[in-house]
Amino acid sequence: MDMGFRSTSKLICILMIKRELAKDPDLANENWDRFLPKYKKKNVKTIKKANAKEKKPYTPFPSPQQPSKKKSAKVWQEKQEKQAEKTTESKRKRDAAFIPPEEPVIQNPNKVNNDQGDVNAIAKSLKEKVKDIGQKKSLKNADPQDYIANTEAPTKKKHKRSKS
Repeated sequence: MDMGFRSTSKLICILMIKRELAKDPDLANENWDRFLPKYKKKNVKTIKKANAKEKKPYTPFPSPQQPSKKKSAKVWQEKQEKQAEKTTESKRKRDAAFIPPEEPVIQNPNKVNNDQGDVNAIAKSLKEKVKDIGQKKSLKNADPQDYIANTEAPTKKKHKRSKS
């Protein structure tokens, strides 16, 4: 019996089939391969080291440092100029949002061009009216006894004594 497979479940299956075939006297002398299941072998790939890297000899000192690639001053200056242009452009756009739109000036033909003079004239007339009203009120509230000379002797004021 070829045991090319290792699975126990497959082996048990084959043994059970052989037991059933052994009970039948007609098939006792025949080949049982046609009744047994045929399992295909699965080809499991093994990792082969085909391209093994060769080890370099050990050196205790590190390899010399490679020179760094430096940008030329001209390329750096061009980059700075482009960046400055971009920043000024973005600043101009941001500032443009804060500028209010100009409102059209509508002139009314009824108004006099000298608005400042009109305001001053109105202010003066209002001040005069307030003075007139104040004088009229003082005349209405005036007591005639205030204007008549007092014949009585003046009263003496009492002075508070200071604590000493």
